[in-house]
Amino acid sequence: MLKNATYLFNQPRGNFHHSESRWCTIAQIALIYLSSIKGSELNVYQSKINQDTTKWITKAEEEPKKLLLGDWRVDNTIVEGNIKHIFGNDPIIDSQVFPNIIYKNEKSKEVKLIVVRTIGRTVRGRKKEGLDNIDRYFQLVEKIQSEGWKCDLYYLMSYGHEDEGNQCEEGIIDESKRHQDWKRLESVNAKILLWEELFSLIEDSEVSKYIDPNLVQYTLMPD
Repeated sequence: MLKNATYLFNQPRGNFHHSESRWCTIAQIALIYLSSIKGSELNVYQSKINQDTTKWITKAEEEPKKLLLGDWRVDNTIVEGNIKHIFGNDPIIDSQVFPNIIYKNEKSKEVKLIVVRTIGRTVRGRKKEGLDNIDRYFQLVEKIQSEGWKCDLYYLMSYGHEDEGNQCEEGIIDESKRHQDWKRLESVNAKILLWEELFSLIEDSEVSKYIDPNLVQYTLMPD
């Protein structure tokens, strides 16, 4: 039976699970591996909450509709690097947020930022001074663009992603808070990549056995 990737992130059991840093590294390895295969790409999605909330994501209608993986390498893709030093030892980028994966192509002057989310954390973070992390990430993109670089921001998430608004309290779900992360991402037209799709692209590869012996089980995609 197919499941979404959140079931995998919950292993081995509930609150005793692997850290998000582990999954950031797995994502980097998977992206570099796919880059070695000609024509590899990931669809870009957008959050769109239906009234009945049975569906909350759709393929992007605006560019870029695909994340092309033609030149992702070990030497141009960094996991949890310090974004403040992306242009050298002098920190010309002052940021309050730090993307989990950074792709920097010197030749094309192109930067791609990926925020990785698995379980237990909201994409918004703690609010401070009237801003949340989503605002800060978009400000970071603008700073990089002001330096003359192309820059895109993506959120790598599971279709089964849950934030605190999804949690039950004494068996009762507060519908007013349900899917808050998805609603917030919809409000800024954020670009989303799906773990399920990433897993489906590498399920038959040598990489998959180092992640889960039955990785295909966690590739349930939205209709």
